[in-house]
Amino acid sequence: CPCALGLATPLAMSFAIGRAARAGILIKGGDALERLATPGRLWLDKTGTITAGCVRLLAWRGDEGARALAAALEAESAHPLARAFVAAAGDVAATLAVTAAVEVTGEGISGAVADEPIAVGSSRFAIAHTGAALPAEVAGWVAELADAGQSPVVVCRRGRAVAVAGFGDPIRSDAAATVTTLRAAGWRVGILSGDDPRVVRRVGAALGIAGDDCLGGVSPEAKLAAVQADLARGTVVMVGDGVNDAAAMAAATCGIAVRGSAEAALAAADVFVSAADPGAGDDRGAAGLSVIAELVDGAAATLAVIRRNLRFSLAYNLTGATLAVTGIIHPLVAALLMPISSLTVVTSSTRTRAFRRRPAP
Repeated sequence: CPCALGLATPLAMSFAIGRAARAGILIKGGDALERLATPGRLWLDKTGTITAGCVRLLAWRGDEGARALAAALEAESAHPLARAFVAAAGDVAATLAVTAAVEVTGEGISGAVADEPIAVGSSRFAIAHTGAALPAEVAGWVAELADAGQSPVVVCRRGRAVAVAGFGDPIRSDAAATVTTLRAAGWRVGILSGDDPRVVRRVGAALGIAGDDCLGGVSPEAKLAAVQADLARGTVVMVGDGVNDAAAMAAATCGIAVRGSAEAALAAADVFVSAADPGAGDDRGAAGLSVIAELVDGAAATLAVIRRNLRFSLAYNLTGATLAVTGIIHPLVAALLMPISSLTVVTSSTRTRAFRRRPAP
């Protein structure tokens, strides 16, 4: 019966993809599941992926007069840190006119606020914008906030770095356990983030990830380069939510976008995790890392079902053909036995354990 052989793969894939969709995991095609079934390198973005995406402005050091100006400029950006900046400023920033705003993805934004040159971004962006090293006092503020586990953002006014804002974002409650689960399944988990390297290493340490696998201060181009370097060694998965993750996600063996992702990330991804993490504690609810662990586990389970279906189909056909050729099986009996193989493959595919653990959202 060739039907069983023909059904073995697409039927198992269809059931798995349908069950995943009901659990809030949208998979673009069966080839994505096949690629996820082989453990390799798994890179995680930090903000909104490892962390809850509930970014808050926690500290301010320096020129108080620059705060409203910086918030007005950040209103031109969709970055999570920018949204937190604007939320903390309230209605003051909305009264200031912004012109010539230019955003450098993953680095910062510059422009004119009330006809005054302003730039807000990473230390590297501030140095490039001002053309000089950070003043000792500003560099000290950056180090102080980073050592406290906050993400430092430098504010430049009239070509000088004058203030530093510190942002905090709690690590998801399921992150450490999920990283442990992924590592036990054979994945090499690391962090790729544009955030300050000290903050990234601190988050990695909390999750049990070695410092060498925690890469901070990484530009979108550097993220892409890191993924491409790992591709020579096998499967590479990139999990993220921002525009600065899109190129790396597109280049990876499989790109995974979480809930709340930018449109560019969604377009580049092979999988979109839309289910909210029940323990996230926020309405944005970028899917918890436990969903990523379920995804790779479901992919492995689906491939196991396909192999089981193929082994059964081949064994059944070889046995049946041999008995038929030798005359042991009467043609009428063979006609009755033929559909049994297809029914068995259907039953095997429907009984897969893939994506059974999470209830439908």
